[in-house]
Amino acid sequence: MLLWDATCVVHDEFKGIELELLRQEHPRARVLVHPESPESVIQQADLVGSTTQLLRAVVEMQADEFIVATDAGLFHRMRQLAPGKALFEAPTAGASATCKSCAHCPWMAMNSVRKLVQCLSDQAQPIELDPGVIRAARTCIERMLDFTARHPNATAVPATGFVPNLGAA
Repeated sequence: MLLWDATCVVHDEFKGIELELLRQEHPRARVLVHPESPESVIQQADLVGSTTQLLRAVVEMQADEFIVATDAGLFHRMRQLAPGKALFEAPTAGASATCKSCAHCPWMAMNSVRKLVQCLSDQAQPIELDPGVIRAARTCIERMLDFTARHPNATAVPATGFVPNLGAA
């Protein structure tokens, strides 16, 4: 039997050595890291946190520059919430690579509002979950709803639209 080793294809690709080099280029930048990143990246972080915590940090921290190690799709929302701050994608590859940061999750990009509406409307592909998973998920959803209720500007309508097939990228 082959088992998945539970790593994220995006976060697992961030490189500690390349992050050190980027930090030298931007010494004032604060480093924000998703916890699924490699230990060599986490050790350099000013903050290790969830997507919500990374968004909140960009808005609330006093820094003007940030190096962020998470899916590139989050940058669109970060730029909406903190338009005056400089955001740099943490590197996922070395100097010889054709792309220094390709932090894009192909599976997350498959989701869209249109597909969600279709799934809920048609109920053609039911999702069955254990009651314990539902309770745990409900707690997370309630936290997200509470956060948006406390921070109404966090749900402001974007000035520009979404990129087709990429979501908020």
